[in-house]
Amino acid sequence: MSQAIELIDALNGTFGRHSGARASHAKGFSARGRFIPAAVGPETDIPLLAEEQPIVARFSVGGGKPGISDKSPAVRGIGLEIGKGAGAWAMALISNPVFFANSAEQFKAFLAARVADPATGGPDPEKVKAFNEANPNTVPHQSYLKSVAPCRCYSAEQYHSGHAYHFGTGEGVLAARILLEPEGGRHGLTDEEKKDLPEDFLYDRLLRELSNRPARWTLKLVVANDADDISDPTVPWDGVHGELILGTVQIELPDDRAESVAKVFDPSHLPEGVAEPHDNVFALRGPAYAVSVARRSS
Repeated sequence: MSQAIELIDALNGTFGRHSGARASHAKGFSARGRFIPAAVGPETDIPLLAEEQPIVARFSVGGGKPGISDKSPAVRGIGLEIGKGAGAWAMALISNPVFFANSAEQFKAFLAARVADPATGGPDPEKVKAFNEANPNTVPHQSYLKSVAPCRCYSAEQYHSGHAYHFGTGEGVLAARILLEPEGGRHGLTDEEKKDLPEDFLYDRLLRELSNRPARWTLKLVVANDADDISDPTVPWDGVHGELILGTVQIELPDDRAESVAKVFDPSHLPEGVAEPHDNVFALRGPAYAVSVARRSS
């Protein structure tokens, strides 16, 4: 638990500690909907997904500042809980295909390099440069955020697990990353939208869309190739990959009930048929979530 405390301390040290807010992905809102199984049953054996299930979701902007701009070059996130009770499946997915750290030490160092300089209000570029040079595996995450425009709506974003989970099939066990693929494709903000939109637009924009129709994503597994690193969530998987379609995630209504807003989407809560990733970051998530919950509840 001491290591989990250090991770949350690192987040609070970079973004500040905000009463009642999460240490990471502090800005967000809840919604609800349902999971609809694929018309043709998937090759994986996940009993939970054999039938339609209720969904609680939380959309968010990365970072620990509740007032962050919706136009900021930060990751977008979705927390999902498919089903109810002990057998539910919790996911914490982000818009970036890879993570920014592959260990607790790298996580803390990444954030330390980005603590705001009191003189400028922003990170010291020399500290960031020095960190990047010493940690080249973290650069793909940063490069993605610099090269891909933030989404124009939460419904127009892809969401990735980063971690490679393990799934049983009729032919054995396969490793795969989770992908939520938006029904209408991914669409980023244009330069004109960045200039004209208010700092807070993602909530209202999604609510307007939901008033007309549900937002839908295909829930997929991106299957690892033999050459892919399945133990390091900072490493991109290049080339063509096989995909297995599990079904449709359909978000229908906003849901600001207290229990939904406070819900923890701890990805270590896995259903039958899904085994945890074998990487150093995943093992830290459950304890770190517990520390963050305790702090925002105190």
